[in-house]
Amino acid sequence: MSIQLRSRRGPIGTAWQAVALREAAERLLGPGRASRGRTDARAGRVQWLEVEPGAARAAVEDPDGGLHQARLDLPAHRDGDREVFLQVARAHPELPARLAAGTYPEQIEAELAPSMLSLLPRDAAELSHDCDCLDWPGPCRHVSALVYVLVEAVDEHPVHLLTLRGIRLEELVAPVAPAAGAAGPPRGEDAHGSGDGPPDASDETEAAPEPAPYDPRHTDPARLAEVVGEEVAAIIAAFYHAGTAEASSGGPAGHPGGELADGSGGEPVDGTGGGPERD
Repeated sequence: MSIQLRSRRGPIGTAWQAVALREAAERLLGPGRASRGRTDARAGRVQWLEVEPGAARAAVEDPDGGLHQARLDLPAHRDGDREVFLQVARAHPELPARLAAGTYPEQIEAELAPSMLSLLPRDAAELSHDCDCLDWPGPCRHVSALVYVLVEAVDEHPVHLLTLRGIRLEELVAPVAPAAGAAGPPRGEDAHGSGDGPPDASDETEAAPEPAPYDPRHTDPARLAEVVGEEVAAIIAAFYHAGTAEASSGGPAGHPGGELADGSGGEPVDGTGGGPERD
């Protein structure tokens, strides 16, 4: 399907950025080629247009039906120039929306001028061209037709200028800095990330209370007997009772496991509290 220009007579392109692109390209084309290119573009002989970083490409049909691949080059910005442009662009938060809506403010070009930068070709020497036809060195009528289709595309969608210069629209949005205090070590970890410190006092949810130390005096021998038998249960109960009695009286613990009444040592026996004590 061929591209049909909106402009049927007179100059092609009305927005200031389209006019600037057209004027730079016409200095490259010359009057004769420019005239043939306008005729071919308005006749719908450009079959498709592709804009990519550094170049615009098109398939252009000859009056006799032959199809040729034409290209117009506008170099993408180098890294240093990209950073300067992005710095200027990000000072205007509204710019991405305006470009997407079809407007490129001249103010941006005025702010870029001291750095000798522009999204547009600064002169015809910045443009170059190529085509697979035999009209060499050109520029040929196919490149000229491509120029006018590109001019009208930039007239309606100035974001094509960004693409040619190797810049994506989303890059114009300044990165959002993290909120103050948003970053930090995970909860429950100290500044070195050891995770051994107490929970942060600012935690919204309090840590679950730790269970009370196991108290062997509350061991129910009857429940213990269900697991190990009555005789063994009686021996264990007596053992614990003797140990806790000595501990409470200030004497030495009656077993090698150390203190058990406060749960700080030994291997407590699992069970449930509440049963009577047995001597």
